[in-house]
Amino acid sequence: MQHFIRKVFSLKDLKYSWLLLISVISFYITYYLDLLYNPAHVPIIALIGYGVAFIIAAIWGGFNYIGHIKVNALYQKHNDIHAFVSQLAMSYEEKMELQAYLEDYTTDQINQGKSENEAAREAINQFKIKEFSSLLKNTMIFNLHAHYYLGGYVFIAVITGLILKLISVFCPFLPLLVIAYTLFTFGFGFIGMFFIYKLLDAVLYKKLRGE
Repeated sequence: MQHFIRKVFSLKDLKYSWLLLISVISFYITYYLDLLYNPAHVPIIALIGYGVAFIIAAIWGGFNYIGHIKVNALYQKHNDIHAFVSQLAMSYEEKMELQAYLEDYTTDQINQGKSENEAAREAINQFKIKEFSSLLKNTMIFNLHAHYYLGGYVFIAVITGLILKLISVFCPFLPLLVIAYTLFTFGFGFIGMFFIYKLLDAVLYKKLRGE
């Protein structure tokens, strides 16, 4: 449970936050002006503003998803033996043994005139083409993120929005109310984004499996 909570509140996992912030500000300004000048009617300009905010949010959603896709270690280029070995599904003793082997191989390559980076890369590439590559933790080309951090943002947005809404009941202040509803909007948007991400994960997973 503690591990799950830590994942949910890994707020730094959100990518391209500046782009999301532009969407939030666009929505806030549009909503504020909409309520300020004509609460009973949504003019065309306001609809355009909401549309722009939505499009920016959608673009952010795509960039954020792509930013969390990591290429499996087998398909990456490596010149750091320790970092490569740490990703393998081996016991500590096996990792140390393999690391020692790769370092010895690297030393031999250096003695033959290669640079340290070139030698390390050659050692790792030789390892990859052998049967030991099946010991990688993930056999998929891509490692997919769990996206639990979106739950943390939903929690913060909804709770903060409720607090601001409650304050606005006793101290009516339009900007405060607009902030509250902006938080609600993006909070529920994060919920929708989570399910969209999971759907994309399922589609990508099936495609990679050839199903």
